[in-house]
Amino acid sequence: MTVSGKVYSLTHSEKTLTAALAASPTSSPGHLAKTLYAEHHKKPTFAEGYLETFMGVLQRGNANETLPEPTQADLDRAAECGDFGSRPSDLFLKIYYDMLATLDTNPWAGVVSPPLLGSRGVVNLSIISVIPDIIQHHYDCIVRAESEVFLATNFWQTSKSASKICDALLELSRRAIKRGKKVVVKMMYDRANLKMLTESHVVVDDAEMASDEVKLPKRSDMPGIDFELVNFHQPVLGTFHCKFMIVDRKMALLNSNNIQDRPNMEMMIHLEGPIVDSLYDTALISWFRSMHPPLPLLDTPYQPPEGGYKFGMDNEYATPWNLDGREGAELFKILQQEAGGIHDGDVDKGGEEDPAPSGSLDEGIPFISGTYQTITEHLNAGDQPDTHASVPYEPPASSEDDYSPHILHARHGECPMALVNRAPSGSPGNHASSLRNMQDAAWLAGLKYAQRKVFIQSPTLNAAPVVEGILNAVRRGIQCILYIDVGFNDGGEALPGQGGINEEVSKTMFARLTDEEKEKLKLYWYTGMYFSRELSFEDSPSISGKDQIKPINASAQKRNCHVKLMIIDDSVGIVGNGNQDTQSWYHSQEVNVMVDNPMLCQDWLDGIRRNQNTYLHEVAKDGIYRDMYGNPLTDSTGVGSGFRGVVKGIQGSIARVRGKGGF
Repeated sequence: MTVSGKVYSLTHSEKTLTAALAASPTSSPGHLAKTLYAEHHKKPTFAEGYLETFMGVLQRGNANETLPEPTQADLDRAAECGDFGSRPSDLFLKIYYDMLATLDTNPWAGVVSPPLLGSRGVVNLSIISVIPDIIQHHYDCIVRAESEVFLATNFWQTSKSASKICDALLELSRRAIKRGKKVVVKMMYDRANLKMLTESHVVVDDAEMASDEVKLPKRSDMPGIDFELVNFHQPVLGTFHCKFMIVDRKMALLNSNNIQDRPNMEMMIHLEGPIVDSLYDTALISWFRSMHPPLPLLDTPYQPPEGGYKFGMDNEYATPWNLDGREGAELFKILQQEAGGIHDGDVDKGGEEDPAPSGSLDEGIPFISGTYQTITEHLNAGDQPDTHASVPYEPPASSEDDYSPHILHARHGECPMALVNRAPSGSPGNHASSLRNMQDAAWLAGLKYAQRKVFIQSPTLNAAPVVEGILNAVRRGIQCILYIDVGFNDGGEALPGQGGINEEVSKTMFARLTDEEKEKLKLYWYTGMYFSRELSFEDSPSISGKDQIKPINASAQKRNCHVKLMIIDDSVGIVGNGNQDTQSWYHSQEVNVMVDNPMLCQDWLDGIRRNQNTYLHEVAKDGIYRDMYGNPLTDSTGVGSGFRGVVKGIQGSIARVRGKGGF
């Protein structure tokens, strides 16, 4: 089976949703999408969801069909179905080949115009850290906008994180007034309510913006911004789980965190290049409604920066907040000495000063996020101030091992990328057809085509397809390394049809393997970071995170992990919004990107190693974690299958809908 003529034609089409909306800017992107590739649609046999959602055209098919491994000719044809700049690796193309097959039944299986599915770009910065660091970079990018901002999040909840975004909007408005040109800002979130039974994309009015749960600035307080907000949820289970931002069609942020305060380790990547236009197209179809006013850059495709891509502190969006470790401290001093070296624009900080050193490594205090602070202080910025370190800090022997939440990537050229998205599916039940999307196809293909190993970090892991994919990979000799957060969202995962809690899934997976196969499955509970020279599991078997001595159950809300990352054979990475749970596999709308670059993959793996001690806390081959004395964890939530689990799951689901939970 090769790439079909229909798919080849779709990916080479001259038509994109962005171009269609640019030609008719007052139209509804969703309605334009319904007819844009009408000649490629099969006659619908049923409709799922609501009329106002473009996914009504999705056709049920056999999601369990097994595609044969592509030949070299197949890979050559797949390479022609994307604007990659240079030929991707064979591994990337094999995964992409399986992704393309989903377009045969639905041109919108990737929630992006097919010609924009395969693209290219660079990753200037990655952040593997607590939410405040990622929100700070959002702030630094928003205030530099000149024409438009598109911000999408799943949860927006009144919090310090939300207040920081509000401050960014107010500062952006101030700058826009100073320039004499308004900035258009579009924002989306998911706060499900009864209105969505008839209209899944609801325009948010001033009353909701001012409510205690949201507390956005009044439009009258942002006179330099044309602000519009849409609340999107596809009943019943079609969560808008996306978390990304695009500024001026120049750059995009793709992240794991919501805009709320949580004690989570999260991940964000800063993208530049033509891939920004792909995300822009996804933003438009997600918005669905007519825009008032339209985005001003609809007819202005991505333009590479003059003089080429800028990395490190040369990037226009970089600030001193991005500096960590001994090397970061030295660079901070150099920038301070150079006139104009720290380019923070004309920020009105409202009393907030630039980061500045106040301490030193000689005092045993590391340099993190542009200032001297303890690791515990930094981790507690995720809104759990009462969590205390249980072990002392000792600087690592090498600066390469410094706790460094910000990864300033080395200069690199454009590399092949592809959007790995899925659309929302509101219908209850885990239908096989719900797997026919780019995200699920890419994840399964990564497990299928791996030659050596697969690394996965996710807060949850229970979706039947990924469990089977991992077990099948292990059985053919592939090492599968899983970093999962014990106790994360146990209440929701215990609901019928949701797959079960992490601890139950762990035991079940090992029980299905032979002793020899079990050696290839390495499952670890997320653990925060701690530094001690010559650290080993034997010496310190219970050290958690960077400042704790054992893994802490996520229900304690002290040291959690919400990173979503898959790396195949150390060379192809998939990063973004999607969890490895039933909700993300079958129901939620997700946005992820696949990157073909071994250097970036190694940077991400190194960042996880520097900022976590998860690798020290492997679960035993019976699926149970024990310390050196043979004691299992004692802080389990107690949530499992059965009636009690259902009750707790319902309570957790209600909390999420009310904006008091998160995933």
